Amino acid sequence: MKRILFGLFGLSMAVAASAKTFTVDAGHSAIGFSVKHMMVSNTKGHFNTFSGTLDYDAESKTLKSVEGTVETASIDTNNEKRDGHLKGADFFHVVQFPQMTFKSTSIKKTGESSFKVHGQLRVLGVEHDTVLPLTITGPIDDPWGNKRIGVEIITVFNRRELGITHSPAAQIGDTVKVSIVLEAIYQK
Repeated sequence: MKRILFGLFGLSMAVAASAKTFTVDAGHSAIGFSVKHMMVSNTKGHFNTFSGTLDYDAESKTLKSVEGTVETASIDTNNEKRDGHLKGADFFHVVQFPQMTFKSTSIKKTGESSFKVHGQLRVLGVEHDTVLPLTITGPIDDPWGNKRIGVEIITVFNRRELGITHSPAAQIGDTVKVSIVLEAIYQK
């Protein structure tokens, strides 16, 4: 019995030791969104400042955890007046809530390199149970001796469910399409 327990302990330590922390390379990544305006067109934007990590075992293609932070004041829709309104109390209230965060609570592998990441998304100071569909590409070895992976998350949120309730849906759509395309690096 002791031999089995030590064997299982050793196996769990080996699995835990093989996961590596990949850090988001913001210079090769983007977090974008799109929302209907006046029910006829899509207004697009992105966040310029964000960070994140993924604990990922590239050999077994096992994702252990995901964390990310977005600086809300970095919102950019290519319109200074609109961006100012989005940063104000009607929307992101960036003075009181300078960050949106996500932290995984469990992860289910759904394919060779795809996952459903369950976690807590914190928006306007409130945590929301969220499931993000995540796909990983790679790893590859870069010319500097580091490992890199690609990460893609395409999802949809209802802004009202996240507490962003200003303006009727006829003016600003409730459905927000989010596209997160990341490159993450493990530095040896």
